[in-house]
Formats: sequence, structure tokens, C-alpha cells
Amino acid sequence: MKRLSLLLALAMPLLAQASAISQVAEASKYTLAYSLAVPNVASFNFNSIPYTVDNHASIANGSFSRIAYYLELQRAGGQLMYAYVSMDAFTNDAGKIGVPNAASGAFFQQNVSNMNVFSNVAGITTGTGIGTGNIEFWQYNYGTANSANVPGATNNNYDFGDRSDFANNYGSMQIHNYGAGQSILDYNNWGGSSNYSDIGLGTQVGGSGNPDWTFAYNAGQFTVKNLEVLVLRNSVPEPGSLALLGLGLFGLAAMRRKSVR
Repeated sequence: MKRLSLLLALAMPLLAQASAISQVAEASKYTLAYSLAVPNVASFNFNSIPYTVDNHASIANGSFSRIAYYLELQRAGGQLMYAYVSMDAFTNDAGKIGVPNAASGAFFQQNVSNMNVFSNVAGITTGTGIGTGNIEFWQYNYGTANSANVPGATNNNYDFGDRSDFANNYGSMQIHNYGAGQSILDYNNWGGSSNYSDIGLGTQVGGSGNPDWTFAYNAGQFTVKNLEVLVLRNSVPEPGSLALLGLGLFGLAAMRRKSVR
């Protein structure tokens, strides 16, 4: 009985941790790839990232159709705030969907498709099938120029359309809805600075003056700051279906042998 329980446990996919599941029903269908307790100060570009969960090696290339990001923040005595964003997969490599650094070689500055957004943060536009999402994932410094010509972005401050400098190590991990003119979740300055990281949900108002929280240096304001990255696995036949398929193929082979005789 113990051996059977162990085998069943190993056979079950590792789903999202309770933090995402407890807030967003969709997350229960997803598999957890990474979980990170965000530190106040980080130096991730040329060091290993201290994920509390790292399952990417068990997620085969091309085995997932969607990617989701969940960020939760809470100040001492305050309400837990969260945002969850899922989108059609923008890469087939699970090794490139976590915090981008030199080891992963991940760099994504592009639109994303079919975004679902769930959040309890005032101002964040929620909904499903949103077609105006974009991401800015890189390990480098960046400037305010709207080099990707993102609609509605400006060249005057750091927002949802910036330009990577392909040098140094500030770091950007941002998901936006340019159609609504807003950021959804942002995590910056984790590359190697001695300053606190920038982290935020929704568009920053005030603070450093940058909508995407660049130079906010505010990670120390939160007692809870957790990031999860999830994937939606491609559907596979149930074991019973595979068995029926095998029986069908066996029967077909037997019929062929009879015909040849």
C-alpha cells in the first residue's frame, strides 16, 4: 500500500502552490515551474537564482501551451495584493520562463497573445482573451526610448515600452497591457545592484515617477513578496485511453495477419 501511494504521488503533476490556487481558479489546471520568495536585494545575473521550487528540468520543451505569472505582495498589517496573468506560450523552453539571467539567456521584448488577467488590485484591468499584452524580460539596463513602438508608450519615462541597453545588469521582468496603458506586474533591479529591488502590481502612481516601478527601490516595504511561474501542459491521453488504443492496435494487427493467411 505504501509503495502504491508513493507511485501515485510520483505520477501526479506538481500543480501550483496554494498561493496561486487560493486566489485564481485557473491556476489549479497549471503546473508549477518556479517559485521564488523575492529577496530585498538580489544579484541574480551571474549567480544561481534561489528558487524555493524549480521544476523546469521536468517540463519538456514544447510540452506546454500557456505560461502564467503570479505575484503577491503584502505590507505589514496590510491586505494581500496579487495579480495573475496567463498567456499563450511565447517560448517552448521552460528554462527561459523564469527570472531572466545570463545562465538562461532569456530575452523577450514582444507582444503576447490571449492574456487572462485576475487581480484584486484597484486599477488593473482584468478579463480573459486580452489581445494587447506585451512583456519586457531581460537581464540588462534599459532606457526610456520606445524602441519596440509599443502603442501608447512614451520616450519620457520608464513605462510599458522601453529599450534594452544590452549591457550591465539592472534587470527587467515586466508584463503589461498596453491597450489599457498600464503595467500589470513588474520586478526590476535584481541583477546585481546594492539597492533594493523594484516590485509592483499595477501602474505606479507617484513614487519614482515611472509607471513600471523602475527606481522604486521598494522591495523592503513588503513582508510578503512571492513570485510563481506556471505552465499549462498539453493534454495527453488518460492511461485508460492509452490501454484502449493499445488493444485496438493489437486487434488491427491480428486482423491483418488473418488477411495475409
